[in-house]
Amino acid sequence: MSDNNEINGNLNSANTAGIELRPGAPASGKGSDNSSGFVPASGEKLMHFNAKKSIANKLILYITLLVFGIIAATSVYIARQQQILLINKMIEKAEYLNNLLLVSFSEAILSNQLTTLQYSVEDVKRNDSDVVLCEVYDLDARCIASSIDANRGVIKSADGVNKVSHDLIVNSMKTSSTQRNFISDGGHFEVAVPLVISKTVKGSLIVRYSLDKVHKEIMNSYIHSVLICVIAIIIGWIISVFMSRKITTPIFDLARGANEILNGNYDYKISKISDDETGIISTAFNSVTSSLTLKIKQLSEYSENLARTNAELDKKISEMKSLQDLGKIISSIFNLEELLRAIIQNATIVMKSRRCSIILVNDKTGDLYIKVAKGMDEAGDFTENIKLKTGGLITDYCIKQKQSLLVTDVETDDRFPEAKDARYKTKSFIAVPLVINDRVIGMISITEKYNSDIYNGSDLQLLQIFANQAVIAIENARLYERLVVREKLERELEIAHNIQMSMMPQKYPDIKGISIAGIAIPAKEVGGDYYDFLPVSEAKVGITIGDVSGKGVPAALMMVMIHSILRAKVMSEHNPKDIVLELNKFMLNELEPRMFITLFYMILDVDNKTLKYTNAGHNYPMVFHADNLEVDSLKDGGLLLGVFEAPLYDEGEYQLNPGDVVVMYTDGIVEAMNEKDEMYGYEQFCEFVHGIKNKKADEIKEDILEEMRRFMGEAPQYDDLTLIVVKVEKEAAAETT
Repeated sequence: MSDNNEINGNLNSANTAGIELRPGAPASGKGSDNSSGFVPASGEKLMHFNAKKSIANKLILYITLLVFGIIAATSVYIARQQQILLINKMIEKAEYLNNLLLVSFSEAILSNQLTTLQYSVEDVKRNDSDVVLCEVYDLDARCIASSIDANRGVIKSADGVNKVSHDLIVNSMKTSSTQRNFISDGGHFEVAVPLVISKTVKGSLIVRYSLDKVHKEIMNSYIHSVLICVIAIIIGWIISVFMSRKITTPIFDLARGANEILNGNYDYKISKISDDETGIISTAFNSVTSSLTLKIKQLSEYSENLARTNAELDKKISEMKSLQDLGKIISSIFNLEELLRAIIQNATIVMKSRRCSIILVNDKTGDLYIKVAKGMDEAGDFTENIKLKTGGLITDYCIKQKQSLLVTDVETDDRFPEAKDARYKTKSFIAVPLVINDRVIGMISITEKYNSDIYNGSDLQLLQIFANQAVIAIENARLYERLVVREKLERELEIAHNIQMSMMPQKYPDIKGISIAGIAIPAKEVGGDYYDFLPVSEAKVGITIGDVSGKGVPAALMMVMIHSILRAKVMSEHNPKDIVLELNKFMLNELEPRMFITLFYMILDVDNKTLKYTNAGHNYPMVFHADNLEVDSLKDGGLLLGVFEAPLYDEGEYQLNPGDVVVMYTDGIVEAMNEKDEMYGYEQFCEFVHGIKNKKADEIKEDILEEMRRFMGEAPQYDDLTLIVVKVEKEAAAETT
C-alpha cells in the first residue's frame, strides 16, 4: 500500500509541474524508449524558448545595463569632482593672489598708491593666462586698479549689469570671506576675496577666470567616460554571455531532460557539469528520473496486476450472478425431481464441467441413491434414481466425514491409496457434502472440466457456495412436499370428521322408562368410531357401536357403508346375527388390505326390556346392576367383520332388570393414556361406573367423560372416545310389573 501511495505522490508532483502521464502509444521522438506505454498528454514538447524572453538574453541585458549604469554614474561623478576641483583651484589661486597683493602692496593700498597697485594687477593678468580680469575695489565698491583701463575709477552699482559683481564685492567685504559666482553669458567664473590688513577690511579683490579650460577638461573627462562605458559594455556583454551560458546550460539540460522524459525516455541522464547548485540540481534530477523509472515500472506492474485482478473480479461477478440466477431458479421450484435436474443443469454451466451428480441419503434406510446425474452416459443425458451398492471411497470420505474434497489427481492422492487400482476415468474432481443443521443429506460432485483443466481452490469454493444454496433448496422442496402431504391429510381428516359427525345421531330415542345417551369425541386424527340408534319397530330399537381400523377418509367411508347397510337391513332383518353376516359379506370386497371392523349390534325390546345382540369382535358391553357389584359382559357373537368369508356368529339374549345400566364403548375409553403414559384400563373403568350407576344415562355419560378428562390431563387424545349408556329406570320397571 505504501508503494502505491508513493507512486500516486510522484504522479501528483508530475501533474503539478505541468506533466501529465497517461496510457498511450509509444512516443515518436528519435531515440525514445517509451516501454512503459505513457506519452505526453498534449503531444507537444514541454516548453518553447522565446529569444526575447530567454534567461540568457535577459541575463546579458541586465548585466550590460548594470555595467553601463555603474560606469556612467562613475563618469558623471568624476567629471563633477573635476569641476569642483578646478573651481576650488581658482578660488585658491584668487586667495593666493590676494595674499601676494596684501604682502607686496599693503603700504600702497594703505597710502592709496594706485599706480603701484595698477602695475601689480596687470602683472597678475599677464602672468596667468586663465585670468581674464583682475581688479581691486575700495570700500565704496569703486575700482581703484584694473587690468582693463576703462574700468578704473568705475563704481559698481547695485543696478543693471553690475549688480552681480556689486553684490559679490560687497558680500566679500561684509563677510570677510571669499565669494564666487558663475557668469553664464560669458562663460566666466568670478572670485571676490576681501583685502584684510591688520584685521581690517580695506577692499576686495576680484579675479575673473575663463571657463574654457574647465569646459575642455570636463568634456575630455566625459569623452573618456563614454569610451570607458563602451569598453565596459563590451566587456560586460562578453562576461554576461559567458556567465549566462554557465548558468543557463544546466537549465537547458534540465529542460531537455524533461522533454526526453516526457517523450518516454525515462533512462535519460543529465551530465554533472559542476559541484555547485546546478550540479546538485542535476544529481537530484537524475535521482528523480531513476525513481520515476522505478515507480513507472512498479506502476506498470501494478497496472498489470490490477488488470488481472479486474479479470478475476469480472469472473467472480459472473459466477456470483450465475449463483444469484440459480438461487432465483431453484427457489421457485418445489418439485424435488425438477429441482434436482435444475441444480445439475446449472452446476455444469457454472462449474464449466461435463459431468455432475447429486447423491442423497435415504432417511429411513441410510442407503445412498444417485438421485440425478448428468454426463454419466455417452449422450450426456440425465440419469436418475440409481441405488449405490457400496458407498465407494470418495462417497464414504465426503459423506461420513462431512468434508469437502478437491482432488487434482486421484492416482497420486495419498488420502486414497486404494484409488490407484480403481481406474477412475477422470483424475481431477470435486465433491462437496450437502449439510443442513449439521446433518448430511447427500453430496454433489463434478468432474471433467472443460479443456481438460484441473480443478483448483477457487472451483472448490464456488461449488461449496453452490452446494449451500442447493441444500437449502432441496430441504425446502422436501418440506414443501411434506406440507402438501400434510395439507392433503388435513383436508382428508376434515372430510372424514364431517362424515363421522354426519353419521352420528342427532337425538336420543325417547323411550318411557328407559334413558339412553351417547357421544363420540373424535381425536385429532379422525378414526372410525361409530354409533347409531335404529328404529326397528314401534316396540324395538336397534343400537349399534363399532370401530373401523385405520383413520382418515378410508375409515370414514367404511362408516358410511355400515351406516347405509344397517339402515337398509334393519327393517327387513330382525335378527342381529343375520345383519352382522350381511355386513361381513359386504365388507369382504370393500375393505382395503389390513383393514377390519369391530361391531356390536343389539335390538332392545322396549316392552319386555330384553336385549337380543351379536358381538363381532368388539369390546364387550357391560351391564351393571343396581343391587350388587356384579358386572355382566355381552360376549355372544364372533370374529371381526371383513376378515373371514364364512364366519360363525352367535346371537345372545339378555333380560334387563330395573336399575340395570348397559355401557357400550370403544377401545379409546379403556386405552386412554395420561401424562405418565399410564393406561386407564378396564378395571378402573368398571370401578368408576359402579360409583355412578344410580344416575340417569345422560349424567353417567357426562361423568364418564369428565373422568376421562381428569385422567388424561394434558396428555393428547390418541383415539376416539365413543360411549353409549342405556339405563332402565326403577319406576318404569315397577309400572311394567
